[in-house]
Amino acid sequence: MRPLPPLLALMLCLAPSCDKARDLAGRFAKKAPATAPAATANGSWVSQIPEGGYDSFRLQPDKVAIVDFYADWCGPCRKLAPILEQIAADHAGSIVIGKVNVDQHGELAAKEGVRGIPDVRIFRNGKQVDQFVGLPPENEVRRRIEIHAKGLPAPAAAAGDGKPSTREPTTRPMPKDWLPQGMQRR
Repeated sequence: MRPLPPLLALMLCLAPSCDKARDLAGRFAKKAPATAPAATANGSWVSQIPEGGYDSFRLQPDKVAIVDFYADWCGPCRKLAPILEQIAADHAGSIVIGKVNVDQHGELAAKEGVRGIPDVRIFRNGKQVDQFVGLPPENEVRRRIEIHAKGLPAPAAAAGDGKPSTREPTTRPMPKDWLPQGMQRR
């Protein structure tokens, strides 16, 4: 087990009960599974980039590889995720998205010069062709990515009746009406 970061240790000391401290520690101790950049059972072309897999992910030939530096607590990151997933689904096979959690892979983020999140980098044939930081409008994100996808092989036709699928994004923004556990609205 790896040691706790100093900020997390301080938060655990300030937690009002042992159960809440254990829950908080458990949230930070879980590590995202390393997956390959391929379509999953639900058709997603989004994957977590494993430790040391950054260079091999961005060097994919005949594909646009998008690397999204994000954090779980970042609101704009949570809003950007479904947009990127939809773009990847629309171009299934020619656009792949790799996500790097800056809290878990701080060394990589520092090495790549990430100063703000979300930090999205677009690679084609291993070369960085574009980058944006923050949350631009959806049409701007789509335009910036699709420019670099031109000339790539067309996505394979989906099996079925030819109708576009209307699948839900795998990540959603947090509802605004949430309250901490044990609290109630007056």
